[in-house]
Amino acid sequence: MTEKALVVTPDALTKGKRKPDLVDVPARAVLSIDGAGAPSDPLFAASIGALYGVAYTIRFTRKAEGRSVFKVGPLEGEWRVKGHNPSAGGLPPANEWRWCLRMGVPDDVTQGHVSAAVAAVTTKPGGKLEGSAEARRIELMKLEGARYARILHVGSYASEPESFAKIGALLDEEGLKREPWHIEVYLSDPGRTAPEKLKTVLLAKVR
Repeated sequence: MTEKALVVTPDALTKGKRKPDLVDVPARAVLSIDGAGAPSDPLFAASIGALYGVAYTIRFTRKAEGRSVFKVGPLEGEWRVKGHNPSAGGLPPANEWRWCLRMGVPDDVTQGHVSAAVAAVTTKPGGKLEGSAEARRIELMKLEGARYARILHVGSYASEPESFAKIGALLDEEGLKREPWHIEVYLSDPGRTAPEKLKTVLLAKVR
């Protein structure tokens, strides 16, 4: 009987509905890589490829060692723009965006496991990540638990302000404020899904 892979991304990050709500996201371990600029920049795509490559290497290594494997993905992105007021609506210029891409891993993954996976993928002759500078920047992070406002956004990334407006209305009703940054959890592959059908869970940290 095949062992069922661990789901390391909590439901709070993936089970959003089109009506906004408040959720508690537990503490967790993630692989992360940061950068700046628009998603259309080559660095962004290269960073995604590096994350998946390192995550799958850790997964395959655990399986070879007889340890529990985990489900890789979904991809998460934390987005910030210095001085931007999200309550004002609209999107700031893409060249001002700063992002941190993340992917969940089991809590028992250590920096040693990550370093070994990075070494494996960047030194494999002929491998997709041979010599990858992005893979060498991937780090293990331990994130604290926190409360977020959450909504499932269906549509293009450019139309996300419409969903954030709904989050803003909920926070006004509850007398709460949000941090000036947000998380996106990508449930759809933009290369295979029409823009109007993309599904993305949006989360804004509450304070």
